[in-house]
Amino acid sequence: MNISLTNTLTKKKEPFAPADASSIKLYVCGITPYDYSHLGHGRAYINFDILVRLLKFLGNKITFVRNFTDIDDKIINKAIQEGIPDGFRTIADRYIDAYHQDMYRLNCIEPNYEPRVTQYIPEIIDFTSKLIDKGHAYVIDSDVYFDIASFPSYGKLSGKKLEDLAAGVRVEVDRRKKNPGDFALWKGNEEGKFWQSPWGYGRPGWHIECSVMAKALLGQTLDIHGGGMDLMFPHHENEIAQSECLHNAPLSHFWLHNAFININKEKMSKSLGNFLTLRDTFKTFDPMVIRFFMLQHHYRTPIDFNDEDVQAAQVAYKKIVASMQSIDIPDEQTNTYLNIVMTHPITKAMLEALCDDLNTPKFLGLIFENLKQCDSQTAVLVKILLQSVLGLTLKPLDEEIVFITPEIQELIDARQAARAAKDWARADALRDQLTALGVEVNDKKL
Repeated sequence: MNISLTNTLTKKKEPFAPADASSIKLYVCGITPYDYSHLGHGRAYINFDILVRLLKFLGNKITFVRNFTDIDDKIINKAIQEGIPDGFRTIADRYIDAYHQDMYRLNCIEPNYEPRVTQYIPEIIDFTSKLIDKGHAYVIDSDVYFDIASFPSYGKLSGKKLEDLAAGVRVEVDRRKKNPGDFALWKGNEEGKFWQSPWGYGRPGWHIECSVMAKALLGQTLDIHGGGMDLMFPHHENEIAQSECLHNAPLSHFWLHNAFININKEKMSKSLGNFLTLRDTFKTFDPMVIRFFMLQHHYRTPIDFNDEDVQAAQVAYKKIVASMQSIDIPDEQTNTYLNIVMTHPITKAMLEALCDDLNTPKFLGLIFENLKQCDSQTAVLVKILLQSVLGLTLKPLDEEIVFITPEIQELIDARQAARAAKDWARADALRDQLTALGVEVNDKKL
């Protein structure tokens, strides 16, 4: 079954065909872990989870990479605010653990690789040095900037022109730069902190990081690169410029971007007081209801998140769950059923909807159109698709579900060992980590 996707680069819906049929290479930009993940993160990673599940369901092998930007101004500032000297790693670890818990609750498949920027500093320095050697970057004191004028195609993803970029710069322009839009590949540090480089101590700029990690794990050219629409410019635009200048090859054949989430018809923002984290949302709605709600909207369509619509989604989801409760899928016959899914009129139409630019609203509409007339075999096929491709667990919402990931269990076990050894300081520190992950600890006397 063929798949078509809307390619942000060409602004057109195109048939998707990987360059190497043996393995599809997918890179999705991950979080900057300085706070708990929000609804926008949830939407992005649910959408790309559907893509991964669909590709795998259709028999493709996929190498999926999603990174962590674990060194950044926001992380450093958070550590300073909390009085943790040089504590950016502590902050990053805390919120990466919390993020893993959120993704687990949303039933998102783990990527093949989850690289951290701090694991690729030598590669970043080498990448930057090569751009300087090729005349695409220049050094000012201990900083290194990419020269966007050296890449004539700059702006091809977002449609922005060089002469318009000065108005879009979010921070005060560094007058030392050749062009206002030139961006940092390496940020020097006069205090001698972070990492040593040929230009002095410092740390990577934001955009260089994903180019380096994608190259290291997937090669020069990807099949699909994705993320939220807010990353299209400048992040993805800058990734294209630096990668294609160095490699003389396309960074990615397909670019996918999901649209924003608004809260009660207003842009989600901390300054407006309507910033919703996933874990706060889970206090009101089951994670599967949130996943279902997201899938009621096409990934390229903005979502207005409000309690009334989510409650309506909950009612619809409960109806599907109730209709599937008595349906069993025998393990030994799963492969047989998977072959039938591809040819059965109802489930074939559902799959075709997903293959048409991940049209999850149409997929769900077909379920409700056919729910009453499904015989037992059709119901089995539908349940396979709901669980395997849409990633819905179909557990009754009134059941108490405890989400204990392997990482959380490891912390619990370590804390029990610390208490048994009467290492109370370590036990308290581990309890604080568990609390940050939303796990309440009730101790019994030893």
